[in-house]
Amino acid sequence: MNLLRPLIGKEIQEDFRSARGAFFLVVAALVLSVFAVLLVSNTELSLLDNAQAVYLMAGLVIALAALVAVLRGSEGFAGERERETLETLLLTPATGHRLAWAKLLGILFSWLILFILAIPYLWAVGSAGQNLLPALWYLFITGTLIVLILGGPALAFSARMKSFKGVLSLGLTLLLLLGSPVVLGPSLRQSAVGRILDLANPLAGTLNTLDSVIIDSQGVALQLVRLTIMIAYSLAVLWFLKAVTRRIEP
Repeated sequence: MNLLRPLIGKEIQEDFRSARGAFFLVVAALVLSVFAVLLVSNTELSLLDNAQAVYLMAGLVIALAALVAVLRGSEGFAGERERETLETLLLTPATGHRLAWAKLLGILFSWLILFILAIPYLWAVGSAGQNLLPALWYLFITGTLIVLILGGPALAFSARMKSFKGVLSLGLTLLLLLGSPVVLGPSLRQSAVGRILDLANPLAGTLNTLDSVIIDSQGVALQLVRLTIMIAYSLAVLWFLKAVTRRIEP
């Protein structure tokens, strides 16, 4: 833990001191602000009830979290290689596992900042309605799992591949594959194949969980299957990351 502490501190400081961290916060705030203004000012969107508005805003936060996980994970080791700082890190007593855990915790910290940043916007569009507090709770849980599921593989690929662009392309491809079943029409998603895809797809499971909690006001018992599958994915990702980062080459 003593070795992890400075590594985690390094990753967290980059979110506040680096241009990358500041750019991420500014862009996230602008996207959330524009979307919140549209929900309030647009004639058609303003007719949505509070639950629908909160669900749409929560879905946007999940999309931003998934994108941040892929970007930060892809940049993890590949970015260090391109900046020629990875060899210096590998000369420290920290093992490849510890470096990977520190970077993964840095990605989770970025998600935490995004979640805190999103709370006022969610409150602004949904404070007068119901299920806002359960929405925040489930958004944090599912968002954390999505960040692990997408950020972990991106970080693992980054540990093996030399090029940041190559890792980023692979991570974005994975994100598109997970996102493609979500855009299917309601009729296709209600078919047997569509239901299986929804159940197996963690991104679809996240959105379905938020829909169930925010719009349908359903309890935790109906979320257990989806959450269990997402937790299983997260554990598999952590195992994969540990196996890949057993040995890291500069």
